Amino acid sequence: MLTYVPAVPYSPAVPAHDGIPEVPEVLAVPASGVASLKTVVLGEQFTLGDLPKAIINAEDTTFEQATFGSTLNTKINFSVILVIRDYKPQDWFIDIIPVMDDVIDAILADRTLRGTVMDCIPTKKFPGDITFDDKVLFGGIIRFSAELLYSP
Repeated sequence: MLTYVPAVPYSPAVPAHDGIPEVPEVLAVPASGVASLKTVVLGEQFTLGDLPKAIINAEDTTFEQATFGSTLNTKINFSVILVIRDYKPQDWFIDIIPVMDDVIDAILADRTLRGTVMDCIPTKKFPGDITFDDKVLFGGIIRFSAELLYSP
């Protein structure tokens, strides 16, 4: 959902002529994801280069008995750590907050996470410094909670 995919413009079909094969019609595809991110990391090793970068981390998951049958109401919590720059921003509201808001907007655009969960909401947003390997970087953390009904 966060990985940026550029738009594909509409191209009409071109009939074959003078030995050039026919080119089929290409339908327009809108851009998706977050344009302000260069890299999205999900459960894999990564380097600190190629900023801004989003790192998605799983957090605690809770299970409760749903009101019917053996179905469980499951809350899946995760955080998106945004490493935006390696030097302190002059203005957090220009350099950091808009990238964080882009991530929140991308999740809120499809709160089912492409049909994976019933609903997903942001729960907290923390702009600030982030330390990796004794190096201080700047960005923030956004926490999300997703809800899913699970039948064992």
